[in-house]
Amino acid sequence: MKTLKTFQILILGLSLTSLPQAGFAEHHEERAKERESRMLMHLLKMDDTELTKLRQTVERIEAMSPEERANMRKRLGKLQDMTPERRKALRERFEAIPKEKREAMRQRWMEMKPEERREWRQKLRNMSPEQRAKAMEEAGFMPPRHHGKKREGKEGPPPPLD
Repeated sequence: MKTLKTFQILILGLSLTSLPQAGFAEHHEERAKERESRMLMHLLKMDDTELTKLRQTVERIEAMSPEERANMRKRLGKLQDMTPERRKALRERFEAIPKEKREAMRQRWMEMKPEERREWRQKLRNMSPEQRAKAMEEAGFMPPRHHGKKREGKEGPPPPLD
């Protein structure tokens, strides 16, 4: 009896490994079509404001270099690894910055050459969180901690950190 069961399992295994690859590909293609349909349904339920935000996000992603996309994936991965409380705190801090200020900060960062941004990132890695926040604030990449404080006379991208 045990031999019969082993034989049946062996036959089943062999039959599964000999399934035509086309059937496997068709299955995955069908699943991709189902995901596409669900995505389309989700998009059709979105209001104009949400669609506009989504379009802007897609445009920002399209404008990114492969290196910037890789960095963004890493950052999002780190964000997903955080506790829900930490993510919420970061999101609240981000949303507290006025949209215009966030865009100006992003624009200022993007005006820098890729090698300058790389240099900044490396220097920032070697700083304490307090030093990092101060350097980013002074360079115009973060809002001032005190809302009355302004970056006067600091136009264009900042010089690289020494």
